[in-house]
Amino acid sequence: MSESFAAAVRERARRASTALKTARQGDDADALALAEAEWEHVTRLARTNGITLSSPEAEPGEADPAEGSAQ
Repeated sequence: MSESFAAAVRERARRASTALKTARQGDDADALALAEAEWEHVTRLARTNGITLSSPEAEPGEADPAEGSAQ
């Protein structure tokens, strides 16, 4: 696996984490479902390829979105 691929996956995870946090703050159920699906997909991709992701901060009372991801 190339470092550029790993960097691209990490960047995608960073964007997905940001989108998930934003969606949680809004009241759009569709945006939240889409953001959750993207986060799950990118963490699965990282785990499958042995890429370590940083654990984003979870909002109080919410599950950590990185839970179960490759660490």
